[in-house]
This record gives sequence, structure tokens and C-alpha cells, in this order.
Amino acid sequence: MKSDSFKNGIKPSAKTATVGRFKATLAILAGVVAGPGLALANAQQAEIAFNADNEEVQLFGLVAPNPGLELKMSGPLDLITLDFAEEPGDVWADIRKGFSIPDLETQAVKVRERALIKNKRMVNTMLLRSEPYIYFIAQECAKRGMPSELALLPFIESQFNPHARSPSAAEGLWQFIPSTGRQFDLKQNKWVDERRDLVASTRAALDYLTYLYDMHGDWHLALLSYNWGEGSILRAIKKAQEAGLEPTLDNLELPLETRHYIPKLQALKNLIQSPERFGTTLPKFPNKPYFAEIKRSSDVDLREIARLAGVELELIRKLNPGLNQPVLYAAHSNTLLVPVEYTAKIQASLKQYKPPKPQRSYTVKKGDTLGEIAQRFDVSVKALQQQNGLGKKKLIKPGMKLSIPHTPKPGSWES
Repeated sequence: MKSDSFKNGIKPSAKTATVGRFKATLAILAGVVAGPGLALANAQQAEIAFNADNEEVQLFGLVAPNPGLELKMSGPLDLITLDFAEEPGDVWADIRKGFSIPDLETQAVKVRERALIKNKRMVNTMLLRSEPYIYFIAQECAKRGMPSELALLPFIESQFNPHARSPSAAEGLWQFIPSTGRQFDLKQNKWVDERRDLVASTRAALDYLTYLYDMHGDWHLALLSYNWGEGSILRAIKKAQEAGLEPTLDNLELPLETRHYIPKLQALKNLIQSPERFGTTLPKFPNKPYFAEIKRSSDVDLREIARLAGVELELIRKLNPGLNQPVLYAAHSNTLLVPVEYTAKIQASLKQYKPPKPQRSYTVKKGDTLGEIAQRFDVSVKALQQQNGLGKKKLIKPGMKLSIPHTPKPGSWES
């Protein structure tokens, strides 16, 4: 965990070094060199096979990100526009069309494939769990011109569980640790944790992958950097080049976990490409949006919304895992994701929703600002302005009594 490395991933294992992570790109494994590199490759492949067969290696588990990020990337992602004019196909077929990272054919890949075949229940659970998210992520990769294999990375990172948490405090589909999340503008407070937010975390992950690909010009090296950190990979490349070797996967000195990373992704890619070879059937997910977005400018208790709409609260939670409480606080998160088929019901319930009338008031003191008052009562400035008829022409002044908007009571999703 060096400070010069853009790390975003560590995968704990009893006998495996902790490793960083995030992004990969095109061509590098095509040119495996003979000679000294071949001997090293054979030794590494033997070690991978030995560990896979003799230890409980996390073949498809949690990878926790490392600290050290120092740049911020693009703005928010654009959500998919709903278009039902064209009959949708299958999401997996569309993902296959976008495969463009060079294939890897090694013993390590065969070991991962055997693991997938042996653990069909785990595989089916992961596949079913991906339904609300996989279409969106694949579409975001396509909009950026990125290989669709990258949409499979959450299988490796979190098994597509947005509530996954690693021992190193990494969270979400893409497994950001707190410091890495902050570097990518992912809000983390008592109301929201955008490391678990589908839209925000996907934006951050693809930003980082883009950065790594631009650095290396190769998706395999980018993926290795995604897993171990770009500083570590750059040093490994330099060491290989000083020894007269091409910087291929087999020639780089890597921790065991990092050498597992690309074979894991390749095995998953092969399963999506030819599920029959793995004795499995991919779930039928239509190639269309699973969710729609609803913007809110005021706080809302999602427990009450679910009751009014006649839908289970868990349906709302599944698409809004970044909310720490079943309350949408507009000052911290103004977008609600809802299943497409329940959009009309939930919109109708939002119109019916009437929070209790405000029962609190505050007398403005000298030196007070609207922002400070809003923060004190956990409400938005806009809500304060609307509640009290404030604007550019009407400002607060000492002695003025403000009516404080009602804020839904916090609680747990299970309560």
C-alpha cells in the first residue's frame, strides 16, 4: 500500500498478500516470450494451480481497495433513457458483442473454470443477484467505448452484492475503501454512502479504469493495476524490462492474488460466452433498463412511500443501497431509483405523501447563515427557503423566526 499507487482493491486471503486494484486494457498477453520468461511462467502457473487445489483461495470473493488516490475524474453518469419502441433482446447477448479484451488461455484460467463448474450454486446466486445492475453497468461501458468484460468485474469484486463489506472496510459492488471513495467524490456520511450507490460508484469505477487504461494503453496491465495499484505495476514493469523481458503477465513478479485476477475475469467471460460448456443456463434478463430515476427536492420517508404504493420496501432498498436509512434526505441525495414496473405506483404515492406539518421554529441570531441553520436541523437550504418564502430579495436577519421543515425520523431498513 504505497502512497504513490492509485490503489482501489485488496483481497484478503489467509496465505495471500494483500493487493490493490482497478482497471485493465487491451493487448498484452498476446506476446509470451520464450527463454527465461517461459520458466518463470511455468513456475507461476504451477503455484496458482497448487494454491487453487489446496487452499480456500477466494476464487470469486471480495476485493478491498487500497488508499492513495490523488485525482478526481468526470461528472455524474447520465442515466439510461427508457425506450420501449424496439423489442429488447438478451442482456448477455449484448454483453458478448462488446467483448474486446484479448483472450487468455492458460492453466490458471482452466483452474478458475473448474471452480465455476464445481460451485454452480454460487455462480447462479451471483448471476441472479446481478439482475438490477448488470444492464446499467454494461450500457455505461458501451457509452464510454469500454470493453464489456469490465461489466463483469463486480462478480469478482463483490459477487454483485452492493452491501458487500470486506475486512478492510471496502464497500459496494466495486469495493471502494473510504479514502478511495472520497478521492472520487463518493459521499460518505450518516445519511448516504455512495460507495454502495449504483450510479455514483459505477461512475467512479469506470473513471478509474479509464485512467489506468490511458496510463498503460493495455487492458491487461490496467486490470493488474486495478488489483494491485498502478505504482506497484509500474515498478514490476520496470524490473521486467531491466531483465530484458516483455512486461507480460507471465514475466511480471506479482502477488498470487493479482496473478489470479485476469484468469478469474477470463473464466467468467468464457462462462458468459459459452454457458453450456459449464453445464449452466444464464438467467433471462431482458436487454432493457431495470430501473428509472425519480428526482426529489424534499425529504421523504421511504417506508411510507412503500406502504402507499403497495410495494415491498426491499424493492426500493435493492436499488438504493447507498441510503443508510429508509429516508431520502434531499440535502444529501435527491435521486430515487425505482423498478421500471413500479414507477407509476411510486410516483403516485409520492404525490399522496404528506409529511407532518412543521412543529419546530428557530429565531435567527446575529452571524447566522442559512447554510449553518440548515445543517443544524439536517434540512436543505432550499427546503428552508421554500418553507419560509425566502429568496434573493428576502434574506434572513437577526430576530427573524424561521419555520423548520419536517424531517422524517431516521431508522433502519429492517425496522
